[in-house]
Amino acid sequence: MANGVRDGLHRVSQEQNSQYKTTLTFLIYLLVTLLMITATFLNPPFMKRQIRTSNNEAVVVRQVNKHFNTLANTIGASQSSNANLLTSKQTQPIADHIIDYALGFPWIKVNNTKLARQILHDINLYIDQGSSSDAQLVQEKLKEQGSNALYEVVDAFSLNTMMIGGNIAFILLLGNLTIIVMVALSLKSLLSEMRMVMNGKRLLHNITAAGMWAGFWVILIAGLLALFPVIFNITGLAVLGYVLEIASSIFLDFVIVGVILYIVMAIPWEISSPNN
Repeated sequence: MANGVRDGLHRVSQEQNSQYKTTLTFLIYLLVTLLMITATFLNPPFMKRQIRTSNNEAVVVRQVNKHFNTLANTIGASQSSNANLLTSKQTQPIADHIIDYALGFPWIKVNNTKLARQILHDINLYIDQGSSSDAQLVQEKLKEQGSNALYEVVDAFSLNTMMIGGNIAFILLLGNLTIIVMVALSLKSLLSEMRMVMNGKRLLHNITAAGMWAGFWVILIAGLLALFPVIFNITGLAVLGYVLEIASSIFLDFVIVGVILYIVMAIPWEISSPNN
């Protein structure tokens, strides 16, 4: 058996070895990235925690107020131009319900009236005597609208677009899970093939080298994506701009994962070096 392994080592050329590492790097990078996307962007509890961070709180307040101001204009409630009528405490419940709707059950969305009712409930519950007079006026005007208030909320908060976005998120979740399974099976197959032609030390060296490269690419690509809202003006991109602003801080988490992956792989890579 030992002779078979040594013979196998001779069969692995430098070019083949490089191909193994390149493929392994790509598979590890893809697996780590898809797992991170599933655990962050497609995870309602994580996203609700994320919008409460100091970096994202102002973004959420601005975006919810933008729709609330649209609602105020639609129902004829006077309000200051571009003013934030709602506070952070008043916008967070609305944002939570939108996240639960877009990313949670039911995964296939065919109706948004329940979400509209939740937003109406939040407006009635959290706007009180201590709120701005303009916000209170919007609340009063909504009560005067009766059953039509529901449809005003649907239009002002772009809930039809939100319904489409929720269905797209479900498709992405299914796609992510499917690709993760396929990548895991491909990794298993590739490692089995490499194990047949390499001894343990060389196999470990190649795996950790690929892991380091995967970590490097996670750091580089996620870092550039995190800087995107800083470098470019994305305020005119509507919903996409809002998502990119929130995503910027999440991509920093990707960078941290990439750094950890690189460091964890660097130690066994050095130990398994042919020079040691």
